[in-house]
Amino acid sequence: MGDILLLIFFILVMSKIILNNLSVPYVIQKFNDHNKIKRNLLLSIDTSAHEKLEADNEYYNDNIHKLDWHKNKDFERPWVKQFLPFLNTQIFTMIKPLGFENFTLPVLWYQQYLQNGKHGWHVHGGNYTGVYYLEMPKESPTTQIVDPSNMNNVINLNVQEGDFVIFPSFVIHRAPKNKSHKRKTIISFNIYFDKIIKGYESE
Repeated sequence: MGDILLLIFFILVMSKIILNNLSVPYVIQKFNDHNKIKRNLLLSIDTSAHEKLEADNEYYNDNIHKLDWHKNKDFERPWVKQFLPFLNTQIFTMIKPLGFENFTLPVLWYQQYLQNGKHGWHVHGGNYTGVYYLEMPKESPTTQIVDPSNMNNVINLNVQEGDFVIFPSFVIHRAPKNKSHKRKTIISFNIYFDKIIKGYESE
């Protein structure tokens, strides 16, 4: 896994799609079909099975009003079946220039934040983590990540509604408190990249 992360970092630098001058390689793209899928996808999520996450202790500081993390491996959920073809297309358009032929997507879930909703500092599984900002009012806070080379340096990702970001899963990140009275909805997933394109590693 370490070799894959090093290769991805190298490719990101060489391809000049590393979006910061720090030590965190991340990619931000527009989700190509955002305007096409947003309304119906939110309607499907509205009627989906869900839970609420609240925690305030020495380890966690969370207030997520609605999420389906408990079903993150269930790819038969109606909203997932509706969304997955678009997501697969988006990921494929991103990984090909990075030199990868395929990927594995083991888990996928959504999270919704109302006013004062938040998700404290945490990391993910997989070798990369993805976030799609399905519903994000302009006044909503953006995802924050910690620079691994300087734990005191917090980076505010420059994202808006309709954006799609991928960054290493080991990077500590959080969703700060949503001070807006409007709802924020994200779809998150963990991903493994594999099958380097033949000949790419020698270019």
